[in-house]
Parts: sequence; structure tokens; C-alpha cells
Amino acid sequence: MITKQCGNLLFALVLLISRAHGASDPYLFTDADISFLSGFMLSDAYRLPDTPDNKVADDERAAQLGHQLFFDRQLSANGEVSCATCHQPKLHFTDGLAKSVALGTTRRNAPSIPGALYSPWQFWDGRADSLWVQALGPLEDLHEQGLDRTSAARYFISTYSSEYQTLFNNAGAVDVVRRLTIPASPLHPGAHADNWQSLSDAERTAVNQIFANLGKVIMAYERRLTLPPARFDRFVEALRKQAEPSQLQALMTIQEVAGMRLFMGKANCASCHNGPMFSNFEFHNIGAPEPDQNYVDLGRYEGVITLQNSEFTCLSPYSDAATEQCEEMRFLKQQGPELVGAFKTPSLRNVTRTAPYMQSGQFSSLQEIVSHYNKPVPPFYDRRQHPSRPHFDILPLNLTEQEQQQLIAFLDTLTSPIPQDSPWWNTP
Repeated sequence: MITKQCGNLLFALVLLISRAHGASDPYLFTDADISFLSGFMLSDAYRLPDTPDNKVADDERAAQLGHQLFFDRQLSANGEVSCATCHQPKLHFTDGLAKSVALGTTRRNAPSIPGALYSPWQFWDGRADSLWVQALGPLEDLHEQGLDRTSAARYFISTYSSEYQTLFNNAGAVDVVRRLTIPASPLHPGAHADNWQSLSDAERTAVNQIFANLGKVIMAYERRLTLPPARFDRFVEALRKQAEPSQLQALMTIQEVAGMRLFMGKANCASCHNGPMFSNFEFHNIGAPEPDQNYVDLGRYEGVITLQNSEFTCLSPYSDAATEQCEEMRFLKQQGPELVGAFKTPSLRNVTRTAPYMQSGQFSSLQEIVSHYNKPVPPFYDRRQHPSRPHFDILPLNLTEQEQQQLIAFLDTLTSPIPQDSPWWNTP
């Protein structure tokens, strides 16, 4: 969608797509068009990113262990909530709710997990810099799984003792944690926080190391949640192979092709929704309405503060990376009005199957989102707390009703079939 700050690097190539909009043959694309579209397709060449902060990320044994933990409901305060409660495979690892419900109702909408490994930031506000750090958040959150940190670490090494020992060489930390019997967490109020402060530095370090390893094996599992090609990918592949018009028509309708041209051209959605995941994974303020008028979600502004105070990042002692390998954290943008109310650009893969939308599920349908982009309303913030003018990233699209429907039709071509036969997409 049209933005002022997402960048104009794609502009010249986008024109190639938009110029063809009025062509007599909607399935006629130039070589330059096809090359541009190829940058959006899933392919075998789109390899998994390196993860120097997690040495077990590509270990099959770690993935299998993480698979079990992801679905383990005992990994919660009441023994009834797991990661899969809010990230259900049949719903493309979302839950279909505006705000997730676990031990309580959370602040945010649950994003889909497949493809998340390509993002350098996790959560809507990017307050975690990896999937392993993200996995730790819900475990301690009192509205989600609600475990105290010590109990989570002790459960991990007790229930999955042999699996843990094959992956991690820190027997000393294991011995320390096994001796701890009091529930303790720095993020919980009251006695849990007091108990955490009563632990020695060595005890806290041991708990943190095992807790971090818990996140790392869950990440290893989540890296296996890859997406099969969608109709869009097959369409672009057919273009690359110079398929007959009849083959192209069988893959995408005229309405969908028109929507694709709008997406890449007039609507300029590709400025932010680009690459094979249809996201630049950056943060933008699009003025989505606040569902709670008594609370203003400051998004990336607060996410950066959380990052700076987190015990778990690529730069932390619990990371496996060297300092120079943590570029995102080393060059973190720490301030600026553009952070206020900004949220991560979501992937549009499977977007027609993952309603409701945006960080708090403000939009129940794609039509509502497109209508918002067509005539956006600048957000309101309390200027007593944030006196600088809030940054606002979008301008009106001015699409006709027909064009809006074409754009929505195109988005359905980004839907991948659920790989029913993949063990990773099923309960272990």
C-alpha cells in the first residue's frame, strides 16, 4: 500500500508491472516483469537464514524435542495451555481470535508462524530478536502459559532429561536447577519476584541458561514449518517456463491477475509487502484504530525499550553468537517519532485464512483493511506524553470498488495448502 517511508527502491520495477495494466492481453508479461515477480515467489533457492545465536537450530533432534514442547500442555501453570493453543496448525498456526485467549486474554493478535524464521524481529512490536527469544515470552506471561521461570526450566530438564542431555553440555546448570524447589520469576509480581531476587547469581544464571535452551529447541521446530507453493508461485513459475495462455488462466483468473498488477503497481503494496514472504519485516504506523480507547498501543516504541532491557537477545550471555554476528541488535534504531505506534509489516502468505487482522485484530475482513488503506485516518496519541507529531506511513490509495475487489482476489492466490502429510504440521 502507498507509503511515504517504506522506500522507493522498487519503483522503477513496479512501473513495468503497472504499465501492462491496460494491455489487451492480461496474461502478457515482459521479461522484466517476470524477473520482478520472481522475487516474490517461494522456491528451493530461498534458503533458511543463518542462526549463529542458536547452535541447535538445524539439529533434527532439537526440532523433534521442540515439536513435543510446542504441543505440551503441561508447560503451563494450569496444565491446559500449550503454544498450539494460540497457534493451531489447522488455522495456519493462528487461532482465529482478535486477541488470543490462554490463561487470560492477551494484548495482541496471534501471528502465523510458518515463514516467521525469515524475520529478524518477532512479535508485532519486535520486542524479541529471534524465534528462540520469542518462544520464552508466552511461557512466563501470566495471560498465556503463566509458568514461573524456575518451574519451566525444571520441567524441561526433568520431563525431557535424556533428550536435553544429548543436545546440551551444561550438567552443572542442570544440577543447580534440580535443587531449586521454589517458584521464581523476575517477570511475575509478588512472591515469585521476591524468590527470584533471593537466588544467587549462579542459580539465576543456571535457570536462565536452561530456559534459553527451551526456547532454542522450540525455534528448531518452528524452522521446520515451511510453506508449500501457492497458486501465485505456480503462476510465476509457469511464466518463467513460457507456459501457454490456457495454463496461466488455469492458475490465476483475469480478476486475480488484475489484482496482482494493482498490488505491484498503482496500490504500491509491494513497497512494504515484498520478497517471498510478502513482508519487509520493518515497522510502520498505518493508523489502525485502537480497539480500546483507554489504552494506546505504542508498538515499536515500547518494543525497543523491552529489547534494550531484555536478558535474552543475540547479544546476551545465553546466545551462541559472537558480538559481531548480532548486526540487528548492534545497529538497532533506538528512537524517533516513526517508532511510535509502528508495528511489523505482516506476511501476506495465507492472509485470506488468518483473519482477524492487525496487531489487535481490529479488522475482521480483508475488505475492512483495504477500505482503511483506501481512506486512512491518522492515529491519535496523547501529545502530553508524545509531544512530537506522530509519524504516519500511508497515503490514500484511491482505488475504485472494482479495483479493491481485484486486489482482494489476488491475495487469495497467496494461500498455500496445509501440508497434511508433514509430521511437523501435526501433533507429535
